[in-house]
Amino acid sequence: MAAADGHHTGGIGRFIITYRAPIGILLIAVTAFMAYWAAHAQVGTQFNNFFPVNHPDTKLYRKFQYQYGGAQTLVILMRLKHGDIFNAKMLHKIQDVTFDANALPGVNHNEIFSLASLRNVYAEAEPGAIISKCFMYPWVPETPEGIARLKSIVESHRESITPFVNYDNRGAVVTASFVEDKLDYKALFDGIQNIIHKYQDDNTEFYVAGLPVIAGWGYHYLPRIMLIFVVSIALMLIILYLSLGQRSSWWAPILTGSFSAIWGLGFIGLMGYNFDPVMLVIPFILTARDLSHGIQWQGRYYNELDALDDKTLACITTTNVMLPPGLLSILADIAGIIFISLGGIPVLKEIGFGGAVWLAGSVTMVFVFQPIFMSYLPRPRVRERRWWQRQGRRPRRTPIHAFAQWLVKVPVTPGAFRTALLVGGALFIVWGISSGQRARIGYQQPGTPLYKPGSKVNQDMDVISHYLPTDEGWVVLKTPDFPSPQSSIAPNVMRMVNDMQDYLLNRGDVLAVVSFAGVGIAPINQMFHNGHPKYRNVPSSIKLAGALWYMFLGGTAPGEIERFFAYSPKMTSSCIRLMLKDHTYDRLNRVRQELRDFVATHVRTNPELSHVQVEFLGGDSGLYLAANDVLYRLDLINITFVLLVIYLCCTFSFRSPVAGALFIVSAVMANFGAFIYMNARGIGLTIDTIPVISLGIGLGIDYGIYVVARIQDEVIGGATIEEAVTTALSTTGAAVFSTFAVMVGGILPWAFSPLLFHNEMSVLLIFLMGTNMIAGCLILPSFIAWYRPHFISRFLHPREAKPAPADRAVIS
Repeated sequence: MAAADGHHTGGIGRFIITYRAPIGILLIAVTAFMAYWAAHAQVGTQFNNFFPVNHPDTKLYRKFQYQYGGAQTLVILMRLKHGDIFNAKMLHKIQDVTFDANALPGVNHNEIFSLASLRNVYAEAEPGAIISKCFMYPWVPETPEGIARLKSIVESHRESITPFVNYDNRGAVVTASFVEDKLDYKALFDGIQNIIHKYQDDNTEFYVAGLPVIAGWGYHYLPRIMLIFVVSIALMLIILYLSLGQRSSWWAPILTGSFSAIWGLGFIGLMGYNFDPVMLVIPFILTARDLSHGIQWQGRYYNELDALDDKTLACITTTNVMLPPGLLSILADIAGIIFISLGGIPVLKEIGFGGAVWLAGSVTMVFVFQPIFMSYLPRPRVRERRWWQRQGRRPRRTPIHAFAQWLVKVPVTPGAFRTALLVGGALFIVWGISSGQRARIGYQQPGTPLYKPGSKVNQDMDVISHYLPTDEGWVVLKTPDFPSPQSSIAPNVMRMVNDMQDYLLNRGDVLAVVSFAGVGIAPINQMFHNGHPKYRNVPSSIKLAGALWYMFLGGTAPGEIERFFAYSPKMTSSCIRLMLKDHTYDRLNRVRQELRDFVATHVRTNPELSHVQVEFLGGDSGLYLAANDVLYRLDLINITFVLLVIYLCCTFSFRSPVAGALFIVSAVMANFGAFIYMNARGIGLTIDTIPVISLGIGLGIDYGIYVVARIQDEVIGGATIEEAVTTALSTTGAAVFSTFAVMVGGILPWAFSPLLFHNEMSVLLIFLMGTNMIAGCLILPSFIAWYRPHFISRFLHPREAKPAPADRAVIS
């Protein structure tokens, strides 16, 4: 044992134990303070926090969200199995659902639309006037004649009512927007479900979609998610007991890991951060990381206790030998998550800062408080037998034991297998880097990847998408005010809008374009000219356009004009809505490029539009596009900085640039496998996946750090490299495997979560931990035994220094 010579019985370990009482009281006091704030941490969702605040698209959305409508829009589709909606019972149901939607918590009462809403109107010419009338407000027609007239009106104004009455007349739509700052997703989801249960019958099927529904399902599944959380914790404790239960103090890492979690959770409560229900897997992973460091410390403590036969010296020695690699490992863990805060996305900033404190808690609680705690506890008793062993019998050698002993010998055994292991690691690096260059960004499939394809939310979105677009983007025109010839209602500007509509529709990514020129000006102009079809277009003069605008303003509900002009009655900002089928990465990029091409060829080259500025893309589509722009750059920044931190810290800790480079290679080898897995399953880099992937980068690098530090420590103590590798794998490697088993056992239940996101991320984390364990416990020791790097071999006693084994020439 390297520490048995007394070399490690001074230093910081001696200081901690000497002043254990005041240090322990201080740490307990801080933990109590953090526990108070941990009780104030909340589970909640803040939609705006998921997108980069400084991106132009996000700024455009936030500037006009209260005029042009926020992204928090609910879509309710009622479809009849038989017959059409034009009967008294169904029309009353549409009205009732509209009224009930208007009573949902957090609803914007000016943004309720349906066949029965005040905001849906049509123009009708009468002698001496053009009158704007509601389709079905405030009364529902009761007689067959009234219902037939309503149907005729709907057919006559099909273009404007299409979003709310399906073309086959068997479906009706109610939409509602919500004030984002006042949303309670749980209460909103319950209210939506109450509407469905109240009005759904044998002939009427309900389908709902929208961001409030996506978030609401997370709260619906929250009890099952919490059950998985509890099962995961229980499974971790069981595996921990099986790993360390031979000693009476096996539970000590649970205490210190819990205290570290309290520090992290307390910081989150103190800062007022929220945990989204979907992201609850992240605090679990953070807690598992804290627990794993405690397991490593406890395992080494038992080794030192057996060697030194003194509890106090064992605490001192373990602290001294474990603090450097432990601190290095925790820095790698923190680096894996802290740099995601650089992307300007508030939720990632909260996860980055909160996660950093959560992980940093291990420095004080594991490497300071745990030795203090163990020094006060009685000496751990060794249990003579376990419950599965019969008294009087020697432990039976099992195939698992034989396999473990064979693995321990692999790194120090020259031959084809070790060579294949090193070559395989090199090829895996190439494969991982190649996969990283082909990493997908954003959402790859319609619907939401948070839930399984067969889930109710994705099924509903699929049905609704067959009848109307589910995503919306804005193009905002900044123009001079009326009566400038370049104002938003000037003929040449409206003709440009019509050209943009034709340009986008012909390319197929945009399903519909809604503008004031098409919805307001053209229909009223036709009616103003006795309904002649040729006048359903842009008027020829600015004065006539102004008159038609005034007629629309006077004949619509209060606030209706603001859906098109944010600063009404001024016309300096107008909105053109692009209706999209989904917000997949490729579609959003194509739409943006199409808009850029159109502006370059039709606006900037036209002197009659010299004062017209075209800004895009706003709306919910613009938010997703903004996130896509940031995520790939953020992932590259994160990986670069993490590898840089690992290199610098390992170089400083082991006093060798070669050691730093070796750990970078190990990190790339183990963690770029994430891209292989994600490409295989079609997973893109999104706001949801980035934090988990970032955690995975530093998740297992500590396996290799602990093993290599133990190899170096054994060589310093007088062992040969081969002996050091074997001892390190037999002791620290066993603790690493225990850590791996505990974490896998805790993460595995998440694979059975009702959320597809949890399933995919849990399998990804298990895959990453497996690759990190192979890299840290087999490939790195194999390389050290084969190459005998100077940062290890320089500590060899002169009699032990000898040439590298012959198989080194095979690879070199």
